[in-house]
Amino acid sequence: MGIIYKEIHDTFNALQKTADYLDKKWDEVVNFLKGKERFVFMGAGSSYSVAKSMATICSMTSGKPSYAVAAGDFLLHAERYGKIFNNAAIVFATRSGRTSELLMALDEMKSKNLNIAGIVSLVCADGTPIEEKSSLTLSTPWAFDESVCQTRTVTNFYFMAAYVAAKLSDAGEQPPVNELRNMLLAGPEYIKKIEPLAKDLSEMDWTHAVVLADAEMEGIAEEGSLVFKEVCQLPSNYYHMLDVRHGPMVLLGKDSLVLTALGDANELERSLLRDLRKKGATIAAFSDIEIDLDDIISVSYGSPLSHISKGIPFIILCQLIAYYKSMKTGADPDKPTGLEPWIALGN
Repeated sequence: MGIIYKEIHDTFNALQKTADYLDKKWDEVVNFLKGKERFVFMGAGSSYSVAKSMATICSMTSGKPSYAVAAGDFLLHAERYGKIFNNAAIVFATRSGRTSELLMALDEMKSKNLNIAGIVSLVCADGTPIEEKSSLTLSTPWAFDESVCQTRTVTNFYFMAAYVAAKLSDAGEQPPVNELRNMLLAGPEYIKKIEPLAKDLSEMDWTHAVVLADAEMEGIAEEGSLVFKEVCQLPSNYYHMLDVRHGPMVLLGKDSLVLTALGDANELERSLLRDLRKKGATIAAFSDIEIDLDDIISVSYGSPLSHISKGIPFIILCQLIAYYKSMKTGADPDKPTGLEPWIALGN
């Protein structure tokens, strides 16, 4: 088995270390957050996709304005982003801490004298250049992916946002800390349970993957679609659940695999699944508890989860299917042609 396979299987072990680390660093996290009323989450590539979920988790759990901005976008349009960054705390997510766009974006903020309320960097390596430029760095090197494509790294960033939201919540409406902790303990069994299904799905004759999810799962689901491009090198897209009806539906058919992350499996979602099935697509519907969906392939975590928590087992399902599909497409899942682990502009 390749590096990426081992890293997917190590995800829950890495997340346990991250949870323990965040507990130890909690006073520093709380001190950084104190008085902060606006947030901008930044990344590049996979970390930008996850930044979208992080921003949504932040805004939906705290009620504070939160935005996700691609570092490269900011570099090209720094002047236009001024009002969004004014009085905002900036959160960078980066596996290596060395990606050019992120470092250049940080320097650009300082050169423009933007009124930044503080900078925190989430990085999966120690002693990186971005650490020297940050007010606070949360480093989780045990989640660093040696494979070019990110798997446990992006799940780690998503988990960090979910765990901080859980610890800050006192109303019980957000994913409880004990729910997340229990998931980490049950995670290896979950992977063992879904792996045969992931392999079976990969062997079906689809050539296009579509990932559907909503709300806080938007960014991690977009990353779920990206993993098909990178790992097995097949076309893929992400859409919001009901938004797929507004145009993309015309392209779905017998050559499509549709992975959906269900909310509460209400009639709107079930009706969409039936219509997708009529198009001839292969559909796998993920939910927390087992649901009878007639002839739709159902994949369940096995116990009730809050919506944010669902993002973790769902992204692992996407990663496993893409990994096994690479064996059929002949792509190298560890070192896909034309892709580097992090981008250095000008090289």
